[in-house]
This record gives sequence, C-alpha cells and structure tokens, in this order.
Amino acid sequence: MIDDPSRSTVVAWYETLPAALALLVERVQAGAGRLLGDTFTPRDPAQVHATLIGLERAPAPFDPAPLAAHLRTALSPPWTIRFGGFTPGDRRLLSRGLSLHERMFGVYGTKVVLIGWPVVGGEPQRTLAELRLRCADFGVTHSYGDDPDAYLVLGEVTGPPGAHVTSVIRRELAAGAADVPLSEADLALVTYDDTTLPRASTIWHSL
Repeated sequence: MIDDPSRSTVVAWYETLPAALALLVERVQAGAGRLLGDTFTPRDPAQVHATLIGLERAPAPFDPAPLAAHLRTALSPPWTIRFGGFTPGDRRLLSRGLSLHERMFGVYGTKVVLIGWPVVGGEPQRTLAELRLRCADFGVTHSYGDDPDAYLVLGEVTGPPGAHVTSVIRRELAAGAADVPLSEADLALVTYDDTTLPRASTIWHSL
C-alpha cells in the first residue's frame, strides 16, 4: 500500500538500459552534444527511463497490486518498442497530430527527448495508449491522456536550439531502427523527490 502516491510512477528500463537502447541513447546524446555544444547537459544513462504510467493522480492510499497485475499480463509476451527508422513520409501512426519522424526526436522546453512506439511485424501500434487508458479501471489516469509514446528524456538544454539540430538527428535516426524488448521484468515502481530520478534520492523496486 502506498500512503501518498503523488511522487510515485511506474517506469521502464530504470537503472539499466537494454543493450540496443543503451547504444542508441549514447549515440543520440553524442549527436546532441556535437550540435548543441555546452548548452546540452546529458543525463546519466542510469536515469534515462520511459514512464509507463504515473501514479500522481491515483487516490491515496493506493494499492498498486491490481495495477501491477494488469501491466504484467499486458506485457506477456513482451512487446517490441522501436526507436528510429521512421522516414519523413511515414504516416501510419500519428503522435499528437505529427508523423513519427517528426516526433521521434525533439527538444520540448528544456528537455531533449527520444520517442519510440510499439511495433508488431514492423507496423507501429497504439497499444501503449490503449494500455494507459485501461489503467483508469485501476484508479490511475495518464497525465497526457491518449498517448502512444515511449518517451525518454536524454538531457536538458539551455536556450532554444536551431531547427537544424532536430532535423539532423531525425535524419540520422531515420537511417536505422533500434528494436527494444519491453517486458514485465523491465518495469519498476519508483518513488522520487526529483523528477529526473537520480539514484541517490530515488527508491525503486521491481513491479
């Protein structure tokens, strides 16, 4: 039982990224550093994670067991999340009204972000959005509503970047995809003081 869920969330890949994703994160952080220079501060890869569903809006106290069982069932068998590989003309799925090419890398406010989506047979799916919407049955609503994105913050930037930065990195990402498994073993329930989830002040355990 969680007495106060307002600082808790369910995340994927916290502390240890799968090998293919670790290599991609390293490559994109290096590219962002090359293009943004000292204005870019990369996050420690151990902090890079995807939020599956936040518990910030859950009722207090909150029993996470039914939600955890739901998520474990949904991810068995494991999903495949694809990062990169989406060309400019690919409009098979939209994210916030934009193509996946436009959304797979961006700078939003101060955050440098990499985004992927579930795929089946190479086809992008809405399964993550549908999973999050079903979490409402367990008293949990996703902060971003109907949201199909697996969203990773790779670092922070000061000052607005030029449009060439995102276009260059998107072009590089479009040239090759990284398919990353997502299973129940990749999930953790974290309680945090800082939303960047530094290990020193974050408590986490397997879901």
